[in-house]
Amino acid sequence: MIHPKQHIADLPAILQQKGLEHVVISPGSRSAPLIAAFYRVFGENCLSIADERSAAYYALGIALYTGKPVAIICTSGTAALNYAPALAEAYYQQVPLLAITADRSPEWIDQQDNQTIRQRDIYQPFVKKSFEMPVAMAYPDNLWHAHRMSNEAFDLCLTSCKGPVHINVPLAEPLYDELPQVSENLRLTDLVVPVAKPELPAELELEWNKANSILIIHGQDTPNSETSLVLPALMSDPRVVILAENIANIPASGIISTSNLVLSNARGNNPPYPDLVIHSGGQVVSKALAGYLRRAAHLKLWRVGTDHKLIDTYKQAARYLHVPAHLFYHKLADMLQKGKQSNWSRQWHEIAETTRFKLTETLSQLPFTDSVVFEHVCSSIPDDTLVVIGNSSVIRYAQLFSSNLTAHYYANRGVSGIDGTLSTASGIAVASGKPTLAILGDISFLYDSNALWNRELPQNLRIVVINNQGGGIFHILKGPSEKPGFKKLIEAHHPVNIHKLAEAYGLNYFYAGDIPSLAAVWPDFVNKNHTASVLEIVTDPVVSATAFRRLMNLWG
Repeated sequence: MIHPKQHIADLPAILQQKGLEHVVISPGSRSAPLIAAFYRVFGENCLSIADERSAAYYALGIALYTGKPVAIICTSGTAALNYAPALAEAYYQQVPLLAITADRSPEWIDQQDNQTIRQRDIYQPFVKKSFEMPVAMAYPDNLWHAHRMSNEAFDLCLTSCKGPVHINVPLAEPLYDELPQVSENLRLTDLVVPVAKPELPAELELEWNKANSILIIHGQDTPNSETSLVLPALMSDPRVVILAENIANIPASGIISTSNLVLSNARGNNPPYPDLVIHSGGQVVSKALAGYLRRAAHLKLWRVGTDHKLIDTYKQAARYLHVPAHLFYHKLADMLQKGKQSNWSRQWHEIAETTRFKLTETLSQLPFTDSVVFEHVCSSIPDDTLVVIGNSSVIRYAQLFSSNLTAHYYANRGVSGIDGTLSTASGIAVASGKPTLAILGDISFLYDSNALWNRELPQNLRIVVINNQGGGIFHILKGPSEKPGFKKLIEAHHPVNIHKLAEAYGLNYFYAGDIPSLAAVWPDFVNKNHTASVLEIVTDPVVSATAFRRLMNLWG
C-alpha cells in the first residue's frame, strides 16, 4: 500500500541526492506538506523569506553565485504569481532555479475555493519546462512517474543552457498529517554530459584566418567562467579586439570595457568595420555599440553559445555556432596568428585611451552629480568585492569607468528590471559570505525594500542608494522629461525618508551630499565590521542628466 503523499516525502530526498543545497521557503498553509518534507531533509538549510517576489530574487542571487540549482517553495494562488519576475530573469540570464508551487486539487480550480488560480503551466513562457505532480499516489506507477519528474526537473535546470524549471504540486487535505518515511528505493537518474572539443568546418577556419580585423563581443557572464579564462589569450593576436563590459567579468587588462563611452564619443572617428565579428555571452549594456553594428551595411557575424534560440542582437548574424563559448574560444586560441601585421587592435586602444583621458579631464570640471559619484565609487571599490549593479541609469553610469579587475560584477540584465536587485544582492551576499556591494537608484531600492524584511539579511551586505528623488533615467533619455505629467507619472518622485526606512529594519545608515562627505564616510561604510548598511548619496537629477549628456559628447 502506497501512502498518498509518498511523492511529497521523496521529492526533497531525491533533490538532495542530486545535489540541491539551498531551499528558500515562503510561509503558507497549502504548502505545509512541502515545508514539512523539505525541512525534514534540509533542516537549517531551509531559508525563510516571507515575500515571494523577494524570495525568488534572493534564490536567484544564491544560484548566480553558486551556479547550482536553488529551490523556491510557496503556497497556492497569487503567491505563485509573485515568482514570475525572478523566473523571467532566470530564464533570460540562464540561471538554475527550481520553483515548487503548492496547488489545490484540480477539481477545485475555478470553483471559488480560497487561494485557487490556474497554476498548471503558469510560467510557461519563462521556464524550460513545467511539471504537474499527481495529486496522490494510488499505485506503483504513480510513484515511478513522480520520481521521474523529480529527476528530470532538477537535470533540466542544468542541461544545454541553464534555466528555471517549475514543479506544480496539487495537494489535497488533510495538510498537517504525518508524512511517510522516504522510500527505501529512490529512483535516481545520474546526469552525464559528455564534453568534446569542437572542430571548426574548413570554411569557418578560412574566414578566421583570412580576417585582418576581428571584433569579439562577450556579454554578461558569471565570474570565474571558463570563457573568462580563455578569452584574454586571444588578445595576443593583433587582429583581435575584445569588448567586454564589467558584467562580462573578464579580469584582464587590454579588454575594452567602456565601449558605450568610446563609441558615443567616436562620432565621425568610428573605427572601420571589422572583417569578422564574434558575439557570445549574455546581454550587453552599450547602446552605442548596438547602433555602431546595426548601421553597418553588411557584417560577417558569428553568434556563439548554447542559447535557447538564435540571438541576433546586432541584426548581422550570418552563422550560429551552437557550442559552449569557452570550447569555441579554446579552438580559436589554437589558431592564433601572433606574427600577423594588423593595426586593428592598436587603433581601438588608442581611441579608448584618448577617450579615457578626456573623460577624466571633463569630470574634474563637473559639479557634484551622479557621474562624479560613480567616479568615486567605482574607483574606491575594495579588492575582491562582489558588486551588484542596479538597472536603469545606474548600470549606464557604471559603464563609464574601467572595471576593478579583482571585483566580481553581477546585474539582473536578463530582462533588466528594477524590481529585485536588492533581493538578488542579499542572496549573493549570503551564499558567498564575501563583502557584497549593491549600487542602486532610489526607485530600485524602494521598489524592492521588502528585501530588508529578511531574518537572513547578511551582515556583509553594503547598499549604496543614489537618491536623485525619482527615476533618473528619464532625465537622461531624450523625450520623457518633456512630456506632460512627467513629475507625477514618469519620474515617480517619492516622499520616502531613506534614513528612517533603514532604521526601521535595523540597518546602519550613512549619508553623503558632496564629495568631502562621501570620502569621509566611505571607509567606515565599506570596511567597518558591522551589520548590513545603507549609504544614501543625494544628487540633483537635472544637473546629473546634463552632465551625463556632456560625457556622451566629450568633444562637443
